[in-house]
Amino acid sequence: MPDEGVIVGIHPVYEALVSGDRPIDRIHVRRGPLPEKVRRILNLARERGIPVRMEERPALDRRAAGQVHQGVVAVAGAMVTVPLETLIAVPNPLIVVLDGVQDPRNLGSVIRTAETAGATGVVVTERRSAPLSAAVSRASAGAVEHVALARVTNLVSALKAMRSKGIWIVGVDPAGESLWKDFDYRVPVALVLGGEHQGIRRLVRENCDATVRLPVQGRIESLNVSVAAGVVLYEVLRQRWPAGGIGSVSV
Repeated sequence: MPDEGVIVGIHPVYEALVSGDRPIDRIHVRRGPLPEKVRRILNLARERGIPVRMEERPALDRRAAGQVHQGVVAVAGAMVTVPLETLIAVPNPLIVVLDGVQDPRNLGSVIRTAETAGATGVVVTERRSAPLSAAVSRASAGAVEHVALARVTNLVSALKAMRSKGIWIVGVDPAGESLWKDFDYRVPVALVLGGEHQGIRRLVRENCDATVRLPVQGRIESLNVSVAAGVVLYEVLRQRWPAGGIGSVSV
C-alpha cells in the first residue's frame, strides 16, 4: 500500500491541488492522451511550480502500490490534521466521531459524506483506525483535502472534552434507544459511529448522551457504517436547513 505521502487517482490529486493545504513535491502522469481533468491538473501544477514527470504505466503501477491510479500519482506531505480543540471551538458544530473504523474504503466514504453534508470535522483514533492513506483519499474522492480531521489517542477523553463545551454526544447504534429522526440535531452535536466488527465499544457507548438507531427490515442486522453515516448526517442537515446552519472549519 502507498504511504500517507502518496495521492493516487485523478480526483484525489485534483482536490489536493485545489485545497492547497498539503505540499506536493511532484506529480507523475502516464504518457499518452490526457483526459480534460488531467490537463487541468497539469495546469494547476504549472501555476504552482510543481514538477510533473511523464512516465509509462508500469512505473505508475509501482508508485501506486496496487491502487487504481487512473494515470495520476502525486508525491506529497501527509494529510493535514487539526487539534480536537479546533473542532470543539466552532459554534454549533456537527462532528463525526469514528470508533474503530478500520477499512480504508469505509473511512474514505464516511469522510466524503461528512464533507458533502457540511460537517465541521471528523475525529478518528490513533489506534484501531485505518491510517490516513492513499486508499482513504481515493475512497473519499479527494474529500479528505477539504474536511478538518482530528486524531485523538483516547476517544472517551475526547468525548468528555466535547461534552464540557456543551456538545451532545449521540451514538448511532443498532440497539439505540430512539429512532434516528426523533433526536433534535439543532443543538451542537457529535455523532459517534462504530467500526465494522464491534460497533461502538462499551465505554464509548456509556459516554454517549443519547443513542439512535436505524430500522432494519431485512435479515442483515446492521447497515454499513458509511451508509448509516449518510442517513443520519442528512437528517441533521434536513433539520438545520436552512436556518440553523453548521459551524465549519477552514482546512
